Amino acid sequence: MREDIDAVIEPIVEAAKIPGRRRRDELRRELRSHFEDSGLTPEALHDAVARFGNTARIGDSLRKVYRRDYMLLYIVKVGACIAAATIAAILIEAIAGLRLESDADAWHLSRDFAHAARFGVVLTLALVAAAEATRAPFTWSRALLSLGCYAIVSACALSVNAHSVGAFVTAGILATIGAGCARAATAWTSRALLTLGAFTVAEYLLHQSLGITFGPIRALAASAILLMLWASTITIVAFSDRAFVSAFRTT
Repeated sequence: MREDIDAVIEPIVEAAKIPGRRRRDELRRELRSHFEDSGLTPEALHDAVARFGNTARIGDSLRKVYRRDYMLLYIVKVGACIAAATIAAILIEAIAGLRLESDADAWHLSRDFAHAARFGVVLTLALVAAAEATRAPFTWSRALLSLGCYAIVSACALSVNAHSVGAFVTAGILATIGAGCARAATAWTSRALLTLGAFTVAEYLLHQSLGITFGPIRALAASAILLMLWASTITIVAFSDRAFVSAFRTT
C-alpha cells in the first residue's frame, strides 16, 4: 500500500519543482498523511486520489505556489555564474596581457589590459545571456528575459559612457556566434575549432568595417583569447545548470 501511495505522491512532488530536499520531504509527509487518513485499502486510496484530482494539475498548482522560491534560486544561479565567469575572464585577460621587460627582468601588464579586461567582462555577460536565452528546453519568456536584461545593462553602461555601445554590440555579435557554434557540433574539439574560425572571421570583418588595420594573424591571435573566454564561460554555465537542476532532483 505504501508503494501505491508513493506512486501517486512522487509525480506531484516532481512536478512541483520545489528547491531543497527538506521542503520536498515535508510535502511528501503532508500528502502521505492526507492519503493515509482516507484509509489504507486500495478502494479507499482510489477514492482519495479521485477526490484529490489530477496529479499533474495538482503539481502545476504547487509549482505556482513555490514559484517565488524557484525564481530566487534561478537569480542566485545566474548571479553566481556571472560572478565566476567574470573573475575567470579577468584572469585570462591578465595572463594574456603579461609582458616581460627585458631590461628590468620584470613582468608587467600591457597598457591595453584595462580595455581588454573590460571587454572580456562585457563578453562574459553577453555569453551568459545567450546561453540562458537558448538553454533547453527553449522558452520565449526566458529568452526575452535574458535579452532584455542584457539590453538594460547595455543601456545603463551607455548612460555612463557613451563610447561603450561598440563593446556591447560587438560582444552581442560574438556571443550569438559562440552560442550557435556550441550547438552546431557535438564534439568539443569540433566546437572549439568552429568557434575559433568564426571568431577570427568576425574579428577581421569588424575591424575592417571600422577602418582599423587588423590582419588575419592578429585576428587569429585575438580570437584565441576570445575562445578561452568562451570556453571558460560555457563551462561555468554548464556547471551552474547541473547544480540548479540537482536542487530540484527528487531522487
